[in-house]
Amino acid sequence: MATQEIPRPQSSAVPAASGESGLKATKRSSEVNDKAAITTTQSHSTEGLRKRKESPCEDADITSPSNRRNPKRKATESAAVATPSAANQGATPPSVLLREALEPLGPDELQEWEGWCEVESEPAFFNAMLREMGVLDVKVQEVFCIEEGYVGQLPQPVYGFIFLYQYFTENYEDDEIVDDRDLWFANQTTANACATVAMANIIMNSDGLELGSKLLEFKVATQNLSTPLRGHALSSNMFIRSVHNSFTRRMDHLNVDLYLEGEATDAKKNKRRAPPKNTKKKKPKIDAESGFHFIAYVPANGSVWELDGLKGRPICLGPLQDGEHWTKLADPELKARMQQFEGNNIAFNLLALCKSPLTTLAENLARTMRSFELLADRARNSQGDLVELTAGEVQPLKGDDEERLAAYGLAPRDIQQAKVDSAFETQVNDPLMEKTKFWELYNKLATEQISLIRDYNSEVAALKVDDDRVKGRKKDHTPAIHCWLQKLTENGILTDWASDLQA
Repeated sequence: MATQEIPRPQSSAVPAASGESGLKATKRSSEVNDKAAITTTQSHSTEGLRKRKESPCEDADITSPSNRRNPKRKATESAAVATPSAANQGATPPSVLLREALEPLGPDELQEWEGWCEVESEPAFFNAMLREMGVLDVKVQEVFCIEEGYVGQLPQPVYGFIFLYQYFTENYEDDEIVDDRDLWFANQTTANACATVAMANIIMNSDGLELGSKLLEFKVATQNLSTPLRGHALSSNMFIRSVHNSFTRRMDHLNVDLYLEGEATDAKKNKRRAPPKNTKKKKPKIDAESGFHFIAYVPANGSVWELDGLKGRPICLGPLQDGEHWTKLADPELKARMQQFEGNNIAFNLLALCKSPLTTLAENLARTMRSFELLADRARNSQGDLVELTAGEVQPLKGDDEERLAAYGLAPRDIQQAKVDSAFETQVNDPLMEKTKFWELYNKLATEQISLIRDYNSEVAALKVDDDRVKGRKKDHTPAIHCWLQKLTENGILTDWASDLQA
């Protein structure tokens, strides 16, 4: 067997310079070798550290995909495979979730839920909310024209307008800043609360309104807060929120929760993204997908204001003028907003918050009954001539009929305290009044009273229709529809219908 000669490693010693002694040359060669050894050791150490970082196991095959996976995740997945029921443990069965989603909302659930649902621009819903909040003698009704002649026919006074429109951003920073320290204004700090915020911004600034104990307490408690904190207090108030959500069904709550969950997810994604570069402000335009928003117009503190909960401050439209209705200042602003919607896209609605006509009608009925009493006194003092004129006439509503008076919200004391028109009282007390004039006054009163009774009954009937509309909105038909579809499925009817449609 031939012996293989192992080659000797070449010396890395540096040859001595000319004239240098052999000892010095040997010493320098030794130093160079030591440095080379240190460098080699450091290189191997760094390479080993890099390998340990790349692979958790020294002996693992780094080319295998399974070995590159996180060992903790691998262990978790192995445990899940070993016990398949562990992943589903604690999960609610779909049938239970469906049953819970179909159950009607209870009063406790309505109060505990912290979300806000959308409210349609329906006068009946606003009237119901005002009554539940304890606000008396007010009525919300739809407005179809904002001309002064039409507005003058509304029940007076008109406390404010609630305007619904398809929302778009707008610049208001250039508007003149007016002192609004005595104005009650709340920002909208939560989604879907704009209807109640707009309504609150009106009633909290309307003199002479009976707010009820809870709203009055809330107004006093928030009077000195900033507008954002006032809005936060409103959205956090369980009483106000429960009244706002009193028209909702469980499915409405689920939809709101799902929407907010999506909004939160999108917000997290956008937060991780880098801010866009060279962004330019675009001119705001109305998008078909834009949501709708409620704002308020209200006279207060000698001026007319636009109160938009999404704006940082109230917008003053101008000072009130003597002899002019406050709506004259709101008219141009409302028309400008309406004209922004092109063609047949009627994406707006206007409601007026007025004094209830029932109160005015009842007061006028009391006045007519008091006027009838003055006519009767005048007839008794006329030596019997005037009594014969009305002997066969029946007064439509008499002040001594307490049962009928109660139907119109009146009592006998209201008749005695009623104020009679001064011109009418002067004519009745005229000692030279002729029979024809007496008969004319009597017939005029009877005609007016009949008209007032008819208007009062019509208003009560309208309230009944509104109540039925509110009850219909609150009633949840989802369980009945689900049960009906379930029965159709069990009997194969839906399958037959599907086959017929595909044929």
